[in-house]
Amino acid sequence: MKFPWNKYEELPLERRNTLQIFITNKCNLNCQGCFARNIIKENDQDISIEEYKEVIEKAVSKGVKQINLLGGEPFLHKRLTYLITINKQHNLKTTIYTNGQAFDTSDCGWLYSDFKDVKIRVSIYSYNGNNKSCLSIPEKNIPEFDANVMVSKNTKITDLLHSAARCEYLHKCKVFFISSIRELDNKRKEFFDDTDNTMPVIEYKELVHNFLNVYDGSMDIHVSKRGVFESTVSQCGNKCNFSNYFIGGKIIQCPYDVVNEKYQDDYEFDKRYCVQSNSCLMSKVIYRKK
Repeated sequence: MKFPWNKYEELPLERRNTLQIFITNKCNLNCQGCFARNIIKENDQDISIEEYKEVIEKAVSKGVKQINLLGGEPFLHKRLTYLITINKQHNLKTTIYTNGQAFDTSDCGWLYSDFKDVKIRVSIYSYNGNNKSCLSIPEKNIPEFDANVMVSKNTKITDLLHSAARCEYLHKCKVFFISSIRELDNKRKEFFDDTDNTMPVIEYKELVHNFLNVYDGSMDIHVSKRGVFESTVSQCGNKCNFSNYFIGGKIIQCPYDVVNEKYQDDYEFDKRYCVQSNSCLMSKVIYRKK
């Protein structure tokens, strides 16, 4: 494996205190790879506006700079655009993680302007498979989004190349994010019980290298580190600056603890030491064509 440094430069990353809020337990899919499925299956509840405002006020007081909206499927929350407005009122950046299947089927009544300065990431499992395929993303009446490909043991380089081409030229995506379904090479399944779906870590690294060598588009390529990619321009912190909030006041700081439902009373940033810093679900590198 040889990384094509002659083709790419690495961009610096800003560490930012981030709270992930699971705003709805409703979902239009039933993905085995969903790391929150054990929690959201309890009911079909949406977070209320009152609860959301309280969460945001507390988050701001703790130094949060970014809010990630998850579910369930966030686009099924009928007040999604108002939640975004609340974030903007507090000068918080917003990222929405979605499966993209509810863009033109939900009755939220959103407008393109509602998502100005909002980052939307659509998860993709394959190019033309049965679940969250690239081809299943609606072609019209959808906001601008980043493609987020979740690599599994079944992913081929053609899945990445075809998905990249379609996302770039049909959907006008500017970012192609390559990550993986769950932890890599942890046969004990300490954090996730769907480890059989994951690709061995060296195969993951080789797949990404091969893609970067062949890819001839112009999107920025984000790559989840997973312990095998290193940054040459951004220092990896050893204290956690993420936390997760679930409806009803359930808090789990580390994403690795979500499947184990390891709840805690509160969260703090830059205090909890992290032993997963280089393989964290949220740790990545960004490459741009020279």
